[in-house]
Amino acid sequence: MNAATEINLYIDVLFLINFTMDLLVLSIVRRGMKYRLIIWRMILGAFIGAAWAVFAAAFPILPLWLEMVITYLVISTLMVMAAFNVKKPKEICKAVGALFLAAIVVSGIMNILYQHTKAGYYIEQILRGNGRKAFPLYRLIFLAAGAYFGIRYLLWWIPGIWKGRSNFFEVTMRYRGKEKKVTALLDTGNRLYEPISRRPVHVVTYEAVREICENVSEVIYIPFGSVGKSSGVLPGIFLDEMEIRQGDEVKVIIKPLVAVYKKTLSVNGEYQMLLHDE
Repeated sequence: MNAATEINLYIDVLFLINFTMDLLVLSIVRRGMKYRLIIWRMILGAFIGAAWAVFAAAFPILPLWLEMVITYLVISTLMVMAAFNVKKPKEICKAVGALFLAAIVVSGIMNILYQHTKAGYYIEQILRGNGRKAFPLYRLIFLAAGAYFGIRYLLWWIPGIWKGRSNFFEVTMRYRGKEKKVTALLDTGNRLYEPISRRPVHVVTYEAVREICENVSEVIYIPFGSVGKSSGVLPGIFLDEMEIRQGDEVKVIIKPLVAVYKKTLSVNGEYQMLLHDE
């Protein structure tokens, strides 16, 4: 009876620790890659990782090489697909790569704490079910939360200092169930409006929008003037939704009007959209 109780406690605690760590790593990936937060997907992704960790520990029946292949290829892929709803092979590879990088950073921090503090001893006591000598679980959770928010702060602070991209935003365009992410520049000189409704008009390159707007139900033409060309018209379409993100700030615009520009907006391809000043 005592042995059975210890095994049950071990599995419960092992699952909880792995679930917490997987959720932490997925949260770091989501912030770094700027994926949309869908809580139930994040929980599902962490659950997949934790469930596999418990299964592999409880039933060590697979050869080590096969277990490694399943862990680093199959399970990692399932985790990012579940957590971030990525479907294209290229997007999946990027997400898995980010997952590996975040896991290395977190494991490095935890390894330092494990080797150079008493945290390692206490964690071992938790896994063995030794409640008297164990590190209180709530402290372990606080420790993990501290590591998470520390890394989260670095992800927010370092790019802002390094690149100084205060006028750059990540924009997710959505149209008829499809979506496309682009980098956008806030154009303070953009005063382009649709002449009848006076709705502000954002400008996006044709290459960036053609994936989601191969067939559109309505096109309107927007007159414009620019340096070197006194007047002209641009085709405009109403997207279903546009999510504008910079750090923690997110703004969602319903039915935004975007004008399609067939040439490049940036010489070096740094951005693909000009956001209206409004």
